Parts: sequence; structure tokens; C-alpha cells
Amino acid sequence: MDTNFIKAAFRQSVISKLLIINIVIFLFVSVADILFYLFGMQGYMEYLAVKYLAMPAALDKLAFRFYTPLAYMFLHTDFWHIFSNMLWLFCIKQILESMLNNRQLLAVYLLGGLTGAAVYLLSYNVFPVFQSVLSTSVCLGASAAVTAYIVLIAVLQPDYRVLFFGILPVTFKWIALAYVVFDVFQLTGGNAGGHFAHLGGALFGLLFAVNLKKGKDITVGFNNLIDKIVSLFSFSSTRRRQPEMKVSYQNTKDVREMTDAEFNQNKAEDQKRTDEILEKISKSGYDNLTKEEKAFLFRMSRK
Repeated sequence: MDTNFIKAAFRQSVISKLLIINIVIFLFVSVADILFYLFGMQGYMEYLAVKYLAMPAALDKLAFRFYTPLAYMFLHTDFWHIFSNMLWLFCIKQILESMLNNRQLLAVYLLGGLTGAAVYLLSYNVFPVFQSVLSTSVCLGASAAVTAYIVLIAVLQPDYRVLFFGILPVTFKWIALAYVVFDVFQLTGGNAGGHFAHLGGALFGLLFAVNLKKGKDITVGFNNLIDKIVSLFSFSSTRRRQPEMKVSYQNTKDVREMTDAEFNQNKAEDQKRTDEILEKISKSGYDNLTKEEKAFLFRMSRK
């Protein structure tokens, strides 16, 4: 195995990593399904993947598969399903990375997917029309998370233009509106659960973007929780206390040590500058940023 390829994959941005994870899981399930087919067990791998990774609507099944509200958003078993979701991620990757940092991007994907899962579960367990299929219904795919991304772009940069089929210019606010309206009208169709999940993702994308425009990042608490969970698996508590961190930096004039206080001050100033640029984007669009502002956003998204 090429270790350089693996190292390069780990150095990718969050969106690139999400693309890789989704595609690798799809390929693993698909290739394994082919092998099972050759041994006379057609569809067995797909059956296992859906049974243990897709999120069930029935609460009694969910109790034993409590991890599926997270796992389901990385599972696809249909080519066109993953193709459409990954194509969206690939197309909006650059604009997302110019607006948000990696921690925010990951949090929006996960929280958008979790909100979609919650709306899916709520709808199937509340509305009587779904009672006959409640025990067999499952939800899978990254669509809710992708919808969260689409809606937040529409709110933060409503006039950002894309070329449909390379010809037709359409602003993102109309794309998001069409996306949501389509989901609403499909709630009476055969994939009502999927469309409820999409609307849940759209709801989180809207809440995140509206609050961000007000200067509030609602993913901070979630990211702090993730940091605490990760810290439980570290051995930092057994190590000796480290001395005060100092960061070296170099400019054209001198080289010196940066104290914790200076580091935190610079970090706060960077965040303030980021908020000001995002506010400018919400008012006049990304295209009206200066080259320096675009470069600053890109640099911050890499941190």
C-alpha cells in the first residue's frame, strides 16, 4: 500500500476528507457485494450495511443501533445517490472553505446530518401515515448534511452565481429555494423519510448561517464537546505539566518568542477580522471582497 497516498489523504481539508470517507465506504460495500454475489449470496453485503449502519425509524431498533444517527450519513448503496451528493460537495468545496474553518465545516456536516436524523425519526414516529412502514424504514446517505451546506451558502452568499450545465447562471438563493421546495413536495412520495431528513439538514444550515451573520457560532459548544471526548482517550493527564507554550514566528524585522497572552490576542484579532469579512459577504457578496480579504479567509480556513 502506498503510504504517501495515505499521508496525503490525511493532509486534505475537511471537505476532501468527507469526500474520501464517503467514497471509500461506498466502494468497500460495492466490492464486497460483488464478492458475495460470486459465492451465491446476492445483495448480502448491502443487506448487512443497511441493517447495521443505516438509521432505523423504529425506536426499539434504534436503541440497539444507537450509533446509526452518526453512521448513516456516510453510507450509500446506490451509485446515483452517492454521485449526486459527492458532486455537490465537490462543486461547493471552494466556496465553503473560503467562508468557514475546518472545525466549523465538520461540525456543520455532522450537526446537519444529526438534525436531519432527528426530523426523520420525529416524523416517522408522530405522523400516523408512516405507522405501517415504521418497523422497516431506514435512512441513509449524506443528503441532509449536504443540504445544510447548500442552505448556509444561500444565506451567507445569496447572490453567489453558479453555471448550471456550464451555461445557465443561477444565484445560490434560488438553488437552495428550489432544493427545499422540491423536498416539501416529495413528502408524499416513496422516499418521504429521506426528504424529511433533507429538510432537517436545511433547518440546521439556516440556523447556523443566521446566527453566524449575527456574530455567533452555534457549533462552538459541539466542537468543545468533541474536544472533551477526544481528550478522554489521551494520556495527557499522566504526563508532567508542560511549561508555558511559546510560539515562534518570523517577520521581516525580527524573530522572537510569542507568549500565551500575545498568541490569544492575535487569535482574537483574527476572529474579529474573519467576522467582519463574513459580515461584508452577507451584505454585498463574496465577489466584492478584495484580494487581500479573500486570501485572509482562505488562510484562516486552513487553520
